[in-house]
Amino acid sequence: MISKPLLFSDTLIRWSRILFWSTLFVIFYLAFSPDADIGPDFDNADKLKHAAAFAVLTLLYLVGYRRRNVWGQMLAIGVFIEAVQYFLPYRDASFYDIIADAVGIFFISALYRKKI
Repeated sequence: MISKPLLFSDTLIRWSRILFWSTLFVIFYLAFSPDADIGPDFDNADKLKHAAAFAVLTLLYLVGYRRRNVWGQMLAIGVFIEAVQYFLPYRDASFYDIIADAVGIFFISALYRKKI
């Protein structure tokens, strides 16, 4: 009996999809809620959090949905978040947050192509 490598396991794919949608829900909650800032607080910590969140989200999407080019989908999520925050009086939209999102997306996409 030949077993599938872990990266192609049906269980891993299923859990990656579940975790992708769960993570996206948590990101939306944190992005749209007032005073939902979590994690460390130092200069540019917000940008690090954006990059980390989108790195995790991108990895889960890549593994769960087997897509190679995810730039458009992932960046659209980041732009959507900033667009909604623009209209929320208790949140601030920032172009630099989108750049930080792109850094996380790029980092994981590059590693995934190397088959981490």
